Amino acid sequence: MKIAVISDSHGSLAAWEKAEKYFAGTDMVLHAGDILYHGARNPLPAGYNTIALTERINEAVGKSYNLLAVQGNVDSLVDNWVLPYPLPGYAVYEHNGFRIVLYHGHQHETIEERLAFARSFGAGLLIFGHTHLPLLEERDNVILLNPGSISLPKQEPAVPSMAIIDDSEIRIFNLDTGETLYSLER
Repeated sequence: MKIAVISDSHGSLAAWEKAEKYFAGTDMVLHAGDILYHGARNPLPAGYNTIALTERINEAVGKSYNLLAVQGNVDSLVDNWVLPYPLPGYAVYEHNGFRIVLYHGHQHETIEERLAFARSFGAGLLIFGHTHLPLLEERDNVILLNPGSISLPKQEPAVPSMAIIDDSEIRIFNLDTGETLYSLER
């Protein structure tokens, strides 16, 4: 199993194209929401082009890669009309008995709330975005993964990031350099 994990693309075609280079050879791409729009609290990201990004996603999904995406707090009803399928509030993905729950994360503020949400599904991994801050840690037999943002990073230093999950490791890395920021053996 090899899964690419991204979040908070916020309409940046340029950021998507950087991330897309890492989609090759993956079984699935998981997107934790805020796909097309920048939102009222964020600046326009570099390469902001929602029309071209929508076209890119629609052309590639099912042909170049498989995408499972969920609705973020700035994804709108219109996004459901232009993307390949309506965006659910959360999704469950299972591979060989390992259950992953994917959601945007604006629904919960604390780690404890996130853990309770993951446990309600029997998940071994909870993926979320929203904060634009990468996070990778294991608590009480649940792995929490926030890949950060590919377009509007908020950590210091602010570097775009994403994650790759494979059978033995989860790794968050700098999208520009490929440098590992966090890793966890599974």
